[in-house]
Amino acid sequence: MTNNSTPGNAPLTDEERVRKSRKRKAILASGAVLGVGAVVTLAAWNDTVFGNGEFGVGKTAWNVQGSIDGTNYNEYATGPGGKIAFSATPIDALNLMPGQTTTGKFWLRETNGNLDALVTIQAPTITPSPNSLADVLELTIKDSTGTYVDKKKLSSQGASTTITVPKGETKELTFEVTLPATANPNQISDTSAEAVWEMKAESAEA
Repeated sequence: MTNNSTPGNAPLTDEERVRKSRKRKAILASGAVLGVGAVVTLAAWNDTVFGNGEFGVGKTAWNVQGSIDGTNYNEYATGPGGKIAFSATPIDALNLMPGQTTTGKFWLRETNGNLDALVTIQAPTITPSPNSLADVLELTIKDSTGTYVDKKKLSSQGASTTITVPKGETKELTFEVTLPATANPNQISDTSAEAVWEMKAESAEA
């Protein structure tokens, strides 16, 4: 049997042993609290790092332009756009006679060579409107591959038509306006008509 005594000291009483045991428990409890406190402090440390990049799609990817001479191209982004040079000789577009047809050219091109362009030629806006001359004139739109609008009334043109301009290539359109041989000038109250065609282009799927 051992006794709770320290060399050179008298044996501990029961009361002293109880106080010493409580002190050890208090120290251990204090250490446990400090340990938990240290873990909480470590968990609160944090840091953040950012990185960024910018992206976009611009005219360097896809673009459609128009030309009235096949050489000089422009955006023509607002009406009335490029003025189509309808023939003055031998047919004068401003002084048509029954049975005559005046012809004009307009070119479209996709400039960047990445995607085809789907171009929808809308029915023209006529000035002044309503217009008895536009109700009589007949319109044809075609290119080297076929006819898109075939002798439709200029005032309506019928439904809009969509053509494809291959990527990086040019499409030459021919506009023909005819005053039918059966037209009676005495029944046409308007002596002039201006037509503006909007050609809406969108990129085709790759």
